[in-house]
Amino acid sequence: MSTTLVPDILSVEELTMRFGGLLAVDRVSFEVPRGTITALIGPNGAGKTTVFNCITGFYRPTGGAVRLTTHEGREVILNTLKDHNIARAGVARTFQNIRLFAGMTALENLLIAQHGPLHRATGFGIGALLGISGYKAAEAAAIERAAEWLRAIGLIARADDPAGSLPYGDQRRLEIARAMCTGPSLLCLDEPAAGLNPRESDDLARLLLSIRDGTATSAAPTSILLIEHDMGIVMRISDHVVVLDHGKKIAEGPPAAIRQDPHVIAAYLGEAEQE
Repeated sequence: MSTTLVPDILSVEELTMRFGGLLAVDRVSFEVPRGTITALIGPNGAGKTTVFNCITGFYRPTGGAVRLTTHEGREVILNTLKDHNIARAGVARTFQNIRLFAGMTALENLLIAQHGPLHRATGFGIGALLGISGYKAAEAAAIERAAEWLRAIGLIARADDPAGSLPYGDQRRLEIARAMCTGPSLLCLDEPAAGLNPRESDDLARLLLSIRDGTATSAAPTSILLIEHDMGIVMRISDHVVVLDHGKKIAEGPPAAIRQDPHVIAAYLGEAEQE
C-alpha cells in the first residue's frame, strides 16, 4: 500500500536576519507540520519575534527561504512577497499587544477582517451602490461567519458592544477570531496567553485546540505557529516545539522530548539544582 506524504504547512530554511552588524537569526531551519500546533520558544532575546516577523513579512530576511504550502497544495515563497500578499497567501497573525479596533463593535471587528471578499463582491464599490444580489449574498455570508466565530469564543451576546469595553481575556479571543475570519492556512500567534489569568488561559487552550482540529466552527482545521512564554500552555497544547537561543535553533521535537532536553533546560527552563 502506497502512502501519500502530506507536505508541511510551513518550511523555514536557513533563515538569517542581520541588523547592521548584529546577527539576530543565524541560519534557522524548522518545519511546521500540517494540522499541528507548533510552539516557538526560547529566552528573551532568542530571536523568536524576529523569526515571526520574517515569516509574516514585517522583515525581509537577509538570507534563507520561508515556504508555505496552502490548503490547495500551492507552494508560496513568502519572503519574496510584500506583507499584504503574505496575508492573501493564507498567513494570519496576532501581536503581543492587542490591536483590535476598540471603538468598533465585536461584530464589526470580525467583518472588517473580511473586507477582501466583500470588496470583490461589490465589483470594487459599484455593486454596493446598486444593491446587486452578489454583494448582498457576500455580506450575509460574512455576517454569518462573524457570528459563528462570536459563538465559538462565547461572545455572541456582546456582538454589538465596543471591542474596547470587553474584558482583556475576551479581547484576546476576539483578536484570534478576527484573524480566523480571513480564512488562513496558517495562524501565527505572538504570545497569546500574555496577561491572562488561569481561567482565561484554559479558555484560550480550548480555543486553540478546537481551531487546530476544525471543531470551533465550520472552518477547516488550521495549523498554528505560536510564540509563548507560558510553559504550561506550551506543554499542554503543542504537538511540536522549536527552541531558539541567541538566534540559533538548539532543539526541536515533541513537548515530552523538549522538556527533558539538557540544552533546553540549561538555556531556557533553568539548570536543575545540584544535590
